[in-house]
Amino acid sequence: MRTLTLQRVKFTMGLPLLKRAIQEQAEKTKNFVSRSLVIGEVLSMADMATGVKCGIIYWLFGGAVRNLGSPAHVTKWLQPLQEQKYTGMFAMTERGHGSNVRGIQTEATFDLSAQEFVIDTPCENAEKMYIGNSMYGNYAAVFAQLILNGRSHGPHCFIVPVRDENGSLHPGVTAIDMMYKEGLHGVDNGILRFDKVRIPRENLLDKFGSVAPDGQYHSPIKDRSTRFNAMLAALTPSRLAVTFQAMGSMKLGLTIAIRYSHRPIIILLNCSLASAGHW
Repeated sequence: MRTLTLQRVKFTMGLPLLKRAIQEQAEKTKNFVSRSLVIGEVLSMADMATGVKCGIIYWLFGGAVRNLGSPAHVTKWLQPLQEQKYTGMFAMTERGHGSNVRGIQTEATFDLSAQEFVIDTPCENAEKMYIGNSMYGNYAAVFAQLILNGRSHGPHCFIVPVRDENGSLHPGVTAIDMMYKEGLHGVDNGILRFDKVRIPRENLLDKFGSVAPDGQYHSPIKDRSTRFNAMLAALTPSRLAVTFQAMGSMKLGLTIAIRYSHRPIIILLNCSLASAGHW
């Protein structure tokens, strides 16, 4: 079922309408959010697993790049995503931190000499959980505490490689299958752990906070709480997509339920007409 869902995602996102939607996302075309939400709703009415997986890859991962990254990030990551050269995932939730994003424990420590961030899962509570596309995805948008000289500057988002083009996990990355989720057997949710995985400094999505080559932190928003709120607010359209997907599924279910509820009345009416000799 998961393989079939992935095939459906690739076919669907190869359609001209969907490719145009991703391009509009990259270019921030007027009303692109509304159109994307409607597309997600319709996809979920056709097949919920396909709709959810498209949302993970293109609207959660892709949305993180677009909303939290620089124009250079958008060019580097969204174009090949649109061309289906790789797939992504969105890794925010942790075992010990569901809605408490501010308290996440995954660490991204800057190594000045190597010009790299070291992504690490320091404890069990820091494991990323219920991550969609975790069994197939090549890259993850990972939220982690940005640490410079032993000091945390709060949660930031990093692009972390998970698998190569052949599907093999990169060294230091562990992905654990959480198996089937009822109603979404085509979606591969899993647990992600990182053991000192190194990524380039440029893989920090730095719209709201950046690290210069000399290790200095810079942000257009000086207040830490305000900066954190701005980062989460930028992801609101991606989170709204979940409600539209649920709405699409509810519409379909309601239509089926209403039609089914009318069946006994129709059958009874037909029987009455037949017994009365009208047929």
